[in-house]
Amino acid sequence: MKTLILVLLLVIFTVSVNAQQKNSLIFGDALVTDKKMERIGTVLTVIGGVTLFAGNIMYWKTYNDYSNNDPPKDKVRTYGHVMLGGLGIMAVGIPLWATGKARERHIRIEAELVKFKGFASANGVGLKIRF
Repeated sequence: MKTLILVLLLVIFTVSVNAQQKNSLIFGDALVTDKKMERIGTVLTVIGGVTLFAGNIMYWKTYNDYSNNDPPKDKVRTYGHVMLGGLGIMAVGIPLWATGKARERHIRIEAELVKFKGFASANGVGLKIRF
């Protein structure tokens, strides 16, 4: 009786452990999501950099055009807001870009590890635990 209970316990434990395998579809969906995050971050960073650069050029051009007089306050304020807007867009884009790239790299590594563990494990006598 003790042997039967032990065998049933080991069978149930083995089935539950093998059910915890990660599916390659999960990796594929996560990889697509992180690729999109990286692309969006790249686009936002480029747009923010161009906006910051253009705002900076227009800001200083306004001061150079009115060398002896004060430039119009509305133009100066507008170009200052353009620069701050570009900086804000970059502040959002850079973390998205970095996070998407890092997560994509981790998912690729994890997918390769899962694939390697599948090839490396031998089905034989004993207890096999996968996490």
